[in-house]
Amino acid sequence: MVVHTRADHQLDVTEWLLKAADDPARARAEWQTMDVALLRCGVQFSAIRVPADLVFAAARSEDRARVDDYLDAALLGGPVFVDRQSARYYCLVPADPCMPWRVPDTACLIGGTYLGVPHLSIDSTRYLARSSWCVPPDRPEAVCQVDAVAQMANLGRFHLAAQKEQPGV
Repeated sequence: MVVHTRADHQLDVTEWLLKAADDPARARAEWQTMDVALLRCGVQFSAIRVPADLVFAAARSEDRARVDDYLDAALLGGPVFVDRQSARYYCLVPADPCMPWRVPDTACLIGGTYLGVPHLSIDSTRYLARSSWCVPPDRPEAVCQVDAVAQMANLGRFHLAAQKEQPGV
């Protein structure tokens, strides 16, 4: 029986992510110097960008740990990271999501779009990091189910609309 360590899994996921880089060596250097590497969507993965207010509304919390736990459960362990400066969450989905994306206030980033992806070691416990993983990929090719991301974003939209109709609730 072969036992794989967490470091082995992280290396495998890192190599998988690097296949989305135009220049893997440069991407590695970016991760070492800036904690974020520019990777191309539509190669290994695409991404759905969701504003933080929708995520917070869906999770019914702005607490990082609670939001991370909610995303892990709602997206069935699919990988998600946050860019705090832009207040946006990025859910990694299949490279070809195979469906038109029609969820208002969100965007599906497909082939040809570049995305600043944090190094796998940058998780939500790093409070000063601009971008960090809320739910890191646990294996190569791990992605969120597109329908689960749509459901989460629409739930957030529903909760925000309800708050506007009934302030203070």
